[in-house]
Amino acid sequence: KEELIKNYNDPLDTGGYFIINGNERVMVMLEDLAENQPFIENDRKGNLNLRMFSLKGTYRIPTTISENKEGIFELSFSRFKDLPLVVILKALGMIKESDIAKYIGKETDSVIVNLYEFVNIATQEDAMMYIAEQSSLQGTKKEILDRVKQRVDSFLLPHIGLKKEDRMKKAITLCKLMKRFLIVKENPHLKTDKDHYSSKRVRLSGDLMSNLFRVNLGILVRDIQYSLQKASKRKNRFSIKTIAKSTLFSHRVESAIATGSWVGERSGVTQNMDKTNYLAIISQLQRISSMLSSDQENFMARTLHPTHYGKFCPIETPEGTEIGLRKNLAILSKISTRTNIDGNEIIKKLEEAGLNKTEDGKIDVFLDGKFIGNVISSQEFVNEIREKRRNQEFPLEMNIKDDYDFKAILISTEAGRALRPLIIVTNGVQNLTEEHLIRLEQNEMTWKDLLKEKVIEYLDTSEEENALVALYEKELTPEHTHLEIDTMDMFGVVTSLVPYGNHDQSSRLNRGSKTQKQALGLYAANYLCRLDTDVSILQYPQKPIVRSFVYDTLDTYPAGQNLVVAIMTYQGYNMKDALVFNKGSLDRGMGRSFYFRPHRTVEMNYAGGLKDEIIIPEKGTSGYKTEESYHLLEDDGIVYPEANVNENEVLIGKTSPPKFLSEAREISVRTKKEASITMRQEEKGIVESVFITKDVEGNKVIQVKTRDLRIPEIGDKFATAHGQKGVIGAVVPENDIPFTSKGIKPDVIFNPHGLPSRMTVGYLLELLAGKVASLRGEVVDGTCFSGESKEELENQLENLGFRFDGKESMYNAITGKRMTAKIFVGNLYYLKLKYMVANKIHGRASGKVALLTRQPIEGRSRGGALRLGEM
Repeated sequence: KEELIKNYNDPLDTGGYFIINGNERVMVMLEDLAENQPFIENDRKGNLNLRMFSLKGTYRIPTTISENKEGIFELSFSRFKDLPLVVILKALGMIKESDIAKYIGKETDSVIVNLYEFVNIATQEDAMMYIAEQSSLQGTKKEILDRVKQRVDSFLLPHIGLKKEDRMKKAITLCKLMKRFLIVKENPHLKTDKDHYSSKRVRLSGDLMSNLFRVNLGILVRDIQYSLQKASKRKNRFSIKTIAKSTLFSHRVESAIATGSWVGERSGVTQNMDKTNYLAIISQLQRISSMLSSDQENFMARTLHPTHYGKFCPIETPEGTEIGLRKNLAILSKISTRTNIDGNEIIKKLEEAGLNKTEDGKIDVFLDGKFIGNVISSQEFVNEIREKRRNQEFPLEMNIKDDYDFKAILISTEAGRALRPLIIVTNGVQNLTEEHLIRLEQNEMTWKDLLKEKVIEYLDTSEEENALVALYEKELTPEHTHLEIDTMDMFGVVTSLVPYGNHDQSSRLNRGSKTQKQALGLYAANYLCRLDTDVSILQYPQKPIVRSFVYDTLDTYPAGQNLVVAIMTYQGYNMKDALVFNKGSLDRGMGRSFYFRPHRTVEMNYAGGLKDEIIIPEKGTSGYKTEESYHLLEDDGIVYPEANVNENEVLIGKTSPPKFLSEAREISVRTKKEASITMRQEEKGIVESVFITKDVEGNKVIQVKTRDLRIPEIGDKFATAHGQKGVIGAVVPENDIPFTSKGIKPDVIFNPHGLPSRMTVGYLLELLAGKVASLRGEVVDGTCFSGESKEELENQLENLGFRFDGKESMYNAITGKRMTAKIFVGNLYYLKLKYMVANKIHGRASGKVALLTRQPIEGRSRGGALRLGEM
């Protein structure tokens, strides 16, 4: 920590992002369909088929099993389309019909029909020649056989293996897949639910980077091959330096991360880090984006699925076209990574636990989509494996599911599965004891120790299907296998911070989680050493006095202030969502923020000895501004720190050489172009700092950072964590603000009509709890589902000498009369949002017009106008 501070780094920096050309880029996790797992569903024509995406390394190859009108089972993979499955099995070495029938099962007549149809294909070679004929392969018999063998080894279920020895394993796995297909054909309700989260995998940055590396290494290899061929044809001498262009690879990788354009024509894989506040950064790092297009309906993919519980936040998703496609991880969930243990080692340990490789048991066992054997009793085997996993004989992230419907056991060790932790329950009693909690509180124990001591374990969506989870300890029975750690685990980080969020309407909670990420606060402790674009810092951030316990655990930077709020109308100035602010509070620093903007330029060197110059431009320079514009520049052509600058004033004086050769022959003051960096229109500020450095190519780089004091004004946006957002409608002098009998004047007056239709009861409870907290002088627990109750708060208010409901008599400050109605007054955590009038104000009297239409040009930054159209 001390070393970080010494190097001007933020000790609370989350990490987990890339820095490319000085920009922080976050790689968003991508949601994709699971690999090495069968999907059985109807195609567009209504025919049942089985699809499986086989993944080996970074290659994904689909395999499809279907049944044609004659009842023949067909298999398609790579360039082989609709080949009889029985022929493929024989080509893989399963020649005997009795073996095929044994592995698929003799329950249905269709198996016998298929075996009888191809009974005359008696050898492996015959089967391969049949495949060659159907696929129109040309060449000698040996060439044809070699090509069929090569395709079968490389492109048929490559996750099982790529060698000759793996052919029989592939044949058995195909039989087991066919068996599954036939079960679904008999029981259509067992079709795969694509939206069940066991059918999905989350691609982390490692998977995405390996894809990028694979494609770009392929390009590099082809480039080297081409260069070598060219050099050998010309019989030139060559060096490795000229042939292997090392920059080609690194440039492509850097460019992909910098732009977010990925292999497979995907875009938006990386994003600029959202530096509005600390919470926005954390939320962005926990975001998962679906590969589905936001333009299409995809109704079921957007809907909240029961298997999302505890793994994804049900609230935090954007409104609009992205709804349901962009999700955030729940507070305790995580994504599995690859295990370091070899698959063969796991199989050895499974054999010790009762896995049978030779005899045909009743229950099939699969490891990551590969058939590995049978067991006689599924329940005993599964229980033993789970116990061994808890004893750390197997990886903790390995999950096992007893799939009763298909008489199979599925074991998963793959990366990308969504996992969530649960407390283990033994004979109706949870394994988490009071002693564990005391040791955790005293830092004698960590989360990892809880895993080692068999207190908690991670379950994926598949294994959770076998678990019976209790929500509360009082619900536990001997049948229960697990207990929720806390009811709050269903929410993501941002939603879990909303006090009394369980009392709000879900759509408001959704907006509340959005407004929390747009609130101004402290995004990084080292903000003075950084040159971030479009960032603001709240001058006096405070921690909320009513807060969820997650807030203290998170150790976050605050982004709001505790204000006194009265719920009443005020002369029509707070109609709809408008807020009335107390001018006295603003004068004392409430809601004040600094807005920072960096201004950058590079002194470029051009061909022919020409270059830009950082100087105060001379009067005759082409495009010279008024003399007044340059009055803040010092001799080196750069503005001095702490200078007060207004719109269109020059910060960095700069001239550029002429663009055309005809002008370049005679370099004079007239031919030089004015290229100074100025303040934008409608902007003012103070120069915070000046940085002078050099880039990689040795060009001089100047960055001037300005700050602007932003005092809340009419039109600025404020909100609460409950999604109650509004703009300032009036700033009223302090002596006109209504006051209580104790002389308390509210900072904000909120309109009571904003509550009934929106049903944000959490807002009222936070207001009540805030009043108790400020009178007690200590923090009130407002955690969802478990915070201090309304009754407790009411009793405490009465004991403190106030009305139980938080209402008070108020006096009109203008007339001095007491108001007839009692007014609800309390303390609430308000957020100043990044949307400010100073950044939006836009209008002009005269200026540039478009050449074609003679209408004012568009855009605030270009000095455009708002068009007043008349009918």
